[in-house]
Amino acid sequence: MNRITQLMLTALLPAMTAPAVMAQGKWMTREHDFGAFDENVGTVYCDFYLVNEGTEPMAILSARANCGCTKPEYSTDPVAPGDTAVIRVGYDPEGRPGKFSKQIKVDCGTTPLRSTLTIRGTVIGASNTLRTRFPVSVGESGVKLRSTNIPYGKVYNGETSGQYIEGYNATADSIHPYVTGNPKYLNVMIQPATVGPGEQFIISTVLHAPRSEWGTLTDEFIFHPDTDSPDSRPIQTVAIISEDFSRLTAAQLAEAPVIDVEPVAIDLERISKTDKPLKRTFTIANRGKSPLVIRRISCADPAVSVKAKDMKIKPGKSTKAEVVVTPALIEKPELLNARINIIANDPEHPSTMVRVVAELM
Repeated sequence: MNRITQLMLTALLPAMTAPAVMAQGKWMTREHDFGAFDENVGTVYCDFYLVNEGTEPMAILSARANCGCTKPEYSTDPVAPGDTAVIRVGYDPEGRPGKFSKQIKVDCGTTPLRSTLTIRGTVIGASNTLRTRFPVSVGESGVKLRSTNIPYGKVYNGETSGQYIEGYNATADSIHPYVTGNPKYLNVMIQPATVGPGEQFIISTVLHAPRSEWGTLTDEFIFHPDTDSPDSRPIQTVAIISEDFSRLTAAQLAEAPVIDVEPVAIDLERISKTDKPLKRTFTIANRGKSPLVIRRISCADPAVSVKAKDMKIKPGKSTKAEVVVTPALIEKPELLNARINIIANDPEHPSTMVRVVAELM
């Protein structure tokens, strides 16, 4: 190595080993709470200030929010020592009633390189938004619900299923909602227990399918918006309690009962509401290799009642089901179109329907 090269390396060595000088930035605050405000006021803004406390210039390199409703505005111009950079953050509340908390990730030419800013608040929804998202009013209380129906779908007998309804406090005060009258098989919880103005809440439910119930199970409980409110609203629940045949082996399926119903429709032709109750029958037969158990036989129409003579049918045997139609109880003015539902332990046909029809004179 010649002397000139050695001198050049000696001159460069301090620059290669010296740590990079970074600007020192200090945020005046990293959080802003807008409090509660009306959706109709439009986009709200706040400013975050970053002071350059170092001896070198600094600049905001980027600022990104975790939601499209939140938009940071800033300049990328260098900020001299002792000066202050500003990030203006806007939040658009349109269509977003309830509490919010949003974060903005900011990268600067400072130590540390990345900072996190947070904005939060509560949007009191406009009437148009609430009608769309929470169309159900609970009396005059100012409390809104998304729905008053909770469908659980199919639930296996003895197992559980959870569903929920969202609610909204459109009042200017905190509320303490609660429920009464829920059946023993239905657990109901409201979260949070105290709901502030403009905040949302959840009515959570867990249905424990009763082992003694089969087919369509309907019920209700009563929602109360507050301990001091006279208003209330019934919440309807519906579940289809079914038997779980998924664990049966191929051999067990081959030995299973097979239901056969004849006829599958009872036509009373033309009747009058003044007629006396009419009686008809149909046959339920077991074409399988093990006993057929009728879990439930029913009709939702109040004009039709049904009862099977035997609820357990041996292989190769049958039983009669008696149907009684009371014309005076028919609700529709022109026709009767009722459905009798038979729930049985046939894996292939756990639910069988018999129609009862008539034209009213």
